[in-house]
Amino acid sequence: MMMMDPLSILAAEEEEKQNKILEKEKEVEEQKRSTQVNHAKIFAEEERKLESIATIHLHHPSIHVGMNDNIKTIEINDRSLITKKKWMNAFCIVNFDLEIGQTLDYSFPPKLNLKEEEIVNLCFLSFPDSNSHLQGDIIYCFKLKYWNQETRLYDYQYGYVFFRQEKNDRIERGYLQRSVVLLSDEPFVGLYKKVIEVVGPLYFQFGETLLEVAFQNMSNWPELKLGQSYELPILGSIFTFHVPYTIGAPHIIDPILKYSNNTNFQSSVMGSGGAGGGGNGNASTGLSPPLVSVSNLKSIDLYCCFKNLSTKLWMLWEMVLLNHPIIVMSPSPPISSDCVLALISLISPLNYTGDYRPYFTIHDPDFQKFTATNSTFHKHSSSNNNNNTTSSSSEEVDCAELHNNINGTPSTILGVTNPFFLKALGHWPTTVIIGPTQRFGKSVESSASSMKKTLSFSRDSDAKERVVSEYKPLTSPDKTILKKISSGDLENNNNNESLRKHFLQLTLNFLIPLERYFASLLPLAKTISVFQRPPRLKDFDQEEFLNKLEGDDETYVIDSKTKEIELYKKFLESSNFENWLENKRKEAIRHLNILYRKAILEADVQTLLKGKSPATALDLYKRIKDQLILEENLFNTSHEIKEKIKSHLELIVPYLPLTWQAN
Repeated sequence: MMMMDPLSILAAEEEEKQNKILEKEKEVEEQKRSTQVNHAKIFAEEERKLESIATIHLHHPSIHVGMNDNIKTIEINDRSLITKKKWMNAFCIVNFDLEIGQTLDYSFPPKLNLKEEEIVNLCFLSFPDSNSHLQGDIIYCFKLKYWNQETRLYDYQYGYVFFRQEKNDRIERGYLQRSVVLLSDEPFVGLYKKVIEVVGPLYFQFGETLLEVAFQNMSNWPELKLGQSYELPILGSIFTFHVPYTIGAPHIIDPILKYSNNTNFQSSVMGSGGAGGGGNGNASTGLSPPLVSVSNLKSIDLYCCFKNLSTKLWMLWEMVLLNHPIIVMSPSPPISSDCVLALISLISPLNYTGDYRPYFTIHDPDFQKFTATNSTFHKHSSSNNNNNTTSSSSEEVDCAELHNNINGTPSTILGVTNPFFLKALGHWPTTVIIGPTQRFGKSVESSASSMKKTLSFSRDSDAKERVVSEYKPLTSPDKTILKKISSGDLENNNNNESLRKHFLQLTLNFLIPLERYFASLLPLAKTISVFQRPPRLKDFDQEEFLNKLEGDDETYVIDSKTKEIELYKKFLESSNFENWLENKRKEAIRHLNILYRKAILEADVQTLLKGKSPATALDLYKRIKDQLILEENLFNTSHEIKEKIKSHLELIVPYLPLTWQAN
């Protein structure tokens, strides 16, 4: 056997070692290339989603669009915002007792988590304010203010009422007066009015057991998430409903009735002995006719609400935009609640941030606050703060609501039916008078489209409907739209849809210069770097915005440039603007954080650190470490993303100062 000299042996070993190194580098390179391809696909998908978000915001600036919390879409979710939302809180039965008045007879679940005075207010809100002996059913909604024990703040629940009044000789007064109320934290007016339209008549046939069944139906609905579409079964009917992307403003779009089989439901309830003692009807009687889906663009018919005040709609749009206090005086709770909600919806997609009460009575705990003049309110507040330590925190909350008001009047839209309010709220700057007469319908059908016709035709069409206001509007009615709706037919939705589309476009046009200026405050995407935190947003400089607006030849909602600038000046002082700006800043910061996180995840750390000092590497290490802490403790992040960030940290370690490497 031929012996190799030592140099040859060393050369062979070196060659073998080099081959192994080359193979390892090739393997690493191949793995790296594969990873880059996968990440390229992931980030291409994210870019597509981000572009979609930008497009949606361009056309619908108030809409918030989220993305899923997985590696493919690279989304940041704040765990503090991830709470399981309930579709509803309870069903209640409110009855009229001749001796003690309105009483809460029943609730399911039994515990409402309301104080005694809040339950009293719930009972009064569940009944019409007028003492009418006309028979029939009505549906309306209200807001119930209550003390939230968890947050230690005042909050609201929304009540959706099915009220029935019918002749009953067995009752001393001669009439049955009873309300079925659905309580929810959500202002899904279109959905819940349809739900109570299904539940109400069935309760009067089958009693309290029916409400327990309905509650279980709704408890089994999928988890409530913003921006999702659902098929929601309730007592033999199925509604298709799209949850809005944002919360706060009332959502008045109707669900679609996909399926209704009340006959089968009636058989199943009767077969299981479901007829309860709470109902006053006969279980053998037929149920209401199958429900018919309302085809309006919105469930609240803007034209029907203000058909005799159509020329005043632009003035009302302007006042709602600027958070002006408004009273709506009408003859019944359905008209009151519909008109208040219609006013708020005028500025859609902009969120109305003032308080609003679709139906308000003299028994409400806030009655004194709303009826007090500026001087008497502050005198009352001072007196309470000096004499009653317990109530001081409550007074502070109420005083805070006076932000952006006229002469001490809260920025609120109140719907009332008691004529006493015309005197008690005489200091309020604007009153919209709708009415004066209204008759209940004959069946539950009248609570939807038929009810709109019943209420509309029963209102006098003379000059008694009017807007009494000190406010001098800057905008003018659109003559083209007025001509179009004046020739329309109340039997169809053309007038409503024409008005809806017009005011939607008017609001979007109003937001154009605000959106443009805010966009100029955003840092460029190319400034995002893993070596520094996302750049800060510039402040919204109101003076700079108005100067730019003045120098712009274009007008957006008013032909007169002087009047238009005045309108924007007033808007910048409103809480609607503050809320719009806060939401825009949150959206922008969220978007920048997504881009920063993307930059970290797709960074080629070794290439970035070539030629960089250990101090620079240490700074990068700390930034990525901070991001990992956020992912692990604040965001709902997938395991794959966290592992990717950890691998970046491991790659940085060799570039750190020696003292840090040892640690």
